[in-house]
Amino acid sequence: MNTTDIDTIIKKHLHRVAPEADLETLEPNEDLGRALDIDSMDFYNMMVAISEELKVDIPEEEYGKLRSLNRINQFLTESINK
Repeated sequence: MNTTDIDTIIKKHLHRVAPEADLETLEPNEDLGRALDIDSMDFYNMMVAISEELKVDIPEEEYGKLRSLNRINQFLTESINK
């Protein structure tokens, strides 16, 4: 699985928590909470869904570091390719 595939999965789950957001204009390093006005519960639900789909453990204590598309993608890419 490459970074483009992972981005597609992240955006799919972002769309579920922020259906009105234009994800194509989202900057890769932008804070998702601020950019999309999603709360911590929406973010949590998104991360759980991504974790389940990719079968990758994403510890809750990492969530604070995973606030942008790039950071999430990097974490998932490294976890998948271990």
